[in-house]
Parts: sequence; structure tokens; C-alpha cells
Amino acid sequence: MGLRRLRAVTEVLPGFSTGSALSHDPAGTHQLVQSRHLKPGLPYHFQPEDAVRFTPSLVVERYLLRTGDVLFMSRGTRNVASWLASIPHPSLAAPSFYIVRPGPELDSSYLCWYLNQPAMQRQLTEIRTGAGAPIIQRSAFQELLIPVPSRHEQQRIGALGELMAREQLLLRELERTTDTLHD
Repeated sequence: MGLRRLRAVTEVLPGFSTGSALSHDPAGTHQLVQSRHLKPGLPYHFQPEDAVRFTPSLVVERYLLRTGDVLFMSRGTRNVASWLASIPHPSLAAPSFYIVRPGPELDSSYLCWYLNQPAMQRQLTEIRTGAGAPIIQRSAFQELLIPVPSRHEQQRIGALGELMAREQLLLRELERTTDTLHD
């Protein structure tokens, strides 16, 4: 296992700039994946209720999302990642994301897990710039180091990470339900 710079094992692309606020157009040609659709650390599976269809004026093919891409929230103070397990084609990511496309050495679930780990989150805090609207610059993000174990080990870690994220989600849901019942 060696440490590699993200730029060496991924392609990092910006999300699609829509230019203005969008509303759902059922006749739209493209799906827009937004932060409200994702749960950090968990794979995203498109659901019909997530539909935000629109027709962009121009689309560059390389910015179209693919299954296995990792969406990383580049703006704000909550810089978390989720990976795309199933999405309709064609889909684009909101501009608040980086599209992190793993190369052949990286498993999507492992990359997602690693980006959400406390040690990486501390590094992200250190490279975040801007006071009013904090952002992680793509150039700094691509320079971060990631350990790259064997593909088999990555898959095991990614699967365990997803189970842990699901457990946290269920525990929060149980706590909310318990509070509601107590009230």
C-alpha cells in the first residue's frame, strides 16, 4: 500500500454551472443531482422523487455523470462525499460538487469512505479558503494524499464504511423517533 496524490489516481471535474436557480421541468433532457439527494458515505440510487429535470444550453460530454463517480461537496463547511450507484442518463452534478472520477486503481466506495474520514476532514479544513462562502480549491484538493491498498482491501473497507454510515443513519432516525414518542 502506498500513498498517492488524488490527481494521480482520480480525475477531478467541477460540477455543472446552471447559471441560475432551476425548477423541475418534466420535459427536461438532463437530471441534476443536488446535495439534498445524497447521504454522506452512502451510495446514491436515483429515486423518482429526486427528479430535477432541466435542459442545459450547452453540455460538455466529460461532465456527464457516470455510475461510480464520487460527488464531493466542495463548498461550505461540510465537505463530504457520496458515490453514485445508479443514476439516469444523462445526469449532471450541481455546481457545489466536484466530480471525482476514480481511476482503475481506486474503488468508488473506498474513495468515498476515505474522503469522509476524520483525518481527511481535518486536512480539508486546513485547505478550505474564504470566510463568507468557504470553498476547497480544486488545485489544493487534487494534491491531497490517499493510501491505496489492494483493490480487494479497498472493496472490503468501502463495504464496511457503508454499513457504518447506514448504522449512523438508523441510530439518528431511532433517536428522532424516540424523541417524538417521548413528546
